Amino acid sequence: MKIIVRQKASYKKYKNKTFQELMNHSLVLLNKEKGVSSRNFTRFLLDLGFNKAGHAGTLDPNTTGVLPILLNRGNKISSILSLSKKEYIATMIVHKDFTKDMIESTFKSFTGEIDQLVPKISAVKRQVRKRNIYSIKLISINNRLVKFKVLCQAGTYIRKLIHDMGESMETGAHMIELERTKSGPFKLNECLSKDKFIKLFNKKNINCFRPLEDAVKDINKVWIDDGAIIPWSKGSPIYFNGILKFTSDIKLNSKIAVFNTSNELIGIGISKSNSDDFLNKDEGIAFRNYINLI
Repeated sequence: MKIIVRQKASYKKYKNKTFQELMNHSLVLLNKEKGVSSRNFTRFLLDLGFNKAGHAGTLDPNTTGVLPILLNRGNKISSILSLSKKEYIATMIVHKDFTKDMIESTFKSFTGEIDQLVPKISAVKRQVRKRNIYSIKLISINNRLVKFKVLCQAGTYIRKLIHDMGESMETGAHMIELERTKSGPFKLNECLSKDKFIKLFNKKNINCFRPLEDAVKDINKVWIDDGAIIPWSKGSPIYFNGILKFTSDIKLNSKIAVFNTSNELIGIGISKSNSDDFLNKDEGIAFRNYINLI
């Protein structure tokens, strides 16, 4: 994302946080184990002294992979990660004989916006929802086992996607394995095992944490003047004349990450205008206070 400067300012170098600061204001990336719910998997963090530990994007008990967990005050932005794009590697078993062309044709037909009925067993109201499937790529075929990678909108049920693809091929199919390989900006190779995290934590090694700034890499950003910090901390909106710089793709009513001149994340705003207005307007509200991290 291109950064547009509205007014010049002096910026301080981002200061790495201490272990204690990160305990109160950060996230951890864990590779969730198989056979445990996301909620139960995160409970050990409470035993380590965290007051709050909320995961962003629930994984079924038998699903492994990327599980971002927001700690203490960082828990305020869990919704930002929960709503981010997800990537999975899935293995399905097809119930009847099929060809590679059938698989690839089906993947193509299920790419784009689809209608998906929420499964019966779900915390979400059972209804048909629109979901975007950004890509489905075949990895391998071994007899009736098909392995593939899917990039999708948050809230997509991969098990249901596989069932629907099986119905479309008139063969039937069901999921036998699922691993989340990406959640928002975070990839599987960045994640720690539970045991590795505990070892680093007990040594007070800051590498067991990730700063909250990493969680907003994929969304638009705005930097505000030092004089606007106190009003922001009290819940006030930010006016156009309080903006220093911003990314170029801001749209009306979109979420934007708000930074100070020390390049620290201080909250999330809801834009009341677009990037053109951020540059050209001098009066009026640019964005409202949605999440305050000060």
